[in-house]
Amino acid sequence: MKKDQMMEKVMSFAMKVQQNKYLSAISTGLMGTLPILMIGSIALLLAVLPIDAYKEFITNIGLRSFLMLTSTLTTSIIALYSSFAIAYRLAEKFKVEPMIPGVLAVLCFFMITPMVSAEVNGVAGSYLDTNMLGAKGLFTAMIVSLISCRLYCYFMEGKKLTIKMPAGVPPVIANSFAGLLPAIVVTILFMLVAWGFSFTSYGSMAQFIYSVISMPLEHLSSSMWSMVFIVFIQMILWFFGLHGSLVVQSFITALYLPMDTANMDALAAGVTNSELPNILGKTFYSCFAGIGGAGGTLSLVILMFIMSKSKKNKALANLAIVPGCFTINEPIVFGYPLILNPIMAIPFITVPLIQVIVAYASIAVGICPRLSGVQVPFGMPVVVGGFIAGGWKIAVLQVVLVLIGIAIYYPFFKISDKQAVAQEMGEISTEE
Repeated sequence: MKKDQMMEKVMSFAMKVQQNKYLSAISTGLMGTLPILMIGSIALLLAVLPIDAYKEFITNIGLRSFLMLTSTLTTSIIALYSSFAIAYRLAEKFKVEPMIPGVLAVLCFFMITPMVSAEVNGVAGSYLDTNMLGAKGLFTAMIVSLISCRLYCYFMEGKKLTIKMPAGVPPVIANSFAGLLPAIVVTILFMLVAWGFSFTSYGSMAQFIYSVISMPLEHLSSSMWSMVFIVFIQMILWFFGLHGSLVVQSFITALYLPMDTANMDALAAGVTNSELPNILGKTFYSCFAGIGGAGGTLSLVILMFIMSKSKKNKALANLAIVPGCFTINEPIVFGYPLILNPIMAIPFITVPLIQVIVAYASIAVGICPRLSGVQVPFGMPVVVGGFIAGGWKIAVLQVVLVLIGIAIYYPFFKISDKQAVAQEMGEISTEE
């Protein structure tokens, strides 16, 4: 009974995390920037493709500068897009018309971003520190968006600090005037905060957040063991029937997307792959933390496809092999099933952990290159996704990891398949 109660508490906690408005807003907001990241990633790949004749050609015709500009205006200022998207999503969670909170978050983000003195074309002046608009400012954008949007919603709903327009006024105009006073109050609050931080040693709120919060989190997330822990929690939740990938997605995106954008910025600046700042990142998680889906189930599907003696397992393998190559593994997770399956629990949980550790070690010792940070779309075929993320060596590494997964799954699968055959022959009852 105590065990059941403990599991109920774990499941309840996981569901609360998954449904948390703020974590969900960060996750869905950052996911909303995926088209921007993809555009920047493609442009950057085309600009730095390591083929001398090709690079010389696009440089001579003037195309390379526009490809680099596209990268600069997308991935290099991703914090700016994120500030709008996160606030927009959070406002939706609080049932508030989201356009004004989204725009307001951008304004507040600009207000707390430090200014730098520079001379451009012979004209001296103060300009926004563009470094804070990219990966360096992403955590700041998350925090500012959540705070500014929550304050706006509070003044809109809690205090009714609104201007009501007469009946018959078009909704667009009415909504704009309704949000005018809350937006002014939030702007004044952030202006005062920015003013206050100007007297500190940090100089700005953005620099404070980066120094006190962002850098420690970056050091934490740069550890292989932090990702191993997150993947372990993910797989425990999956084993008990909860969609662990959705639960941890908010943490993966918040902790590791900035590392990808930092790598892309470095690559755009001419840094070689071996000198990129980060091994880990959201792309690393996508490529290695469960190849073919949570649990590294592509290995199991291949094993079933080749070696199944059970008719059920053969039929399931035929059904799951193609989706598995595209990282869709619900047929195998729920059809085998792997959930609450004591025989398959060990490989189901440990295969993605070992895949992450081996992948990290391979990159850390220089066998494989660091990933560029390019965001690989979900559903990209396994080897193709690895090639896009880091070249042919990463694609080969994925194949090796699938083979390692097969070796780990093999003894457990043999036992499970033998039991399935016995059940089909009537030697073992399917009823408990």
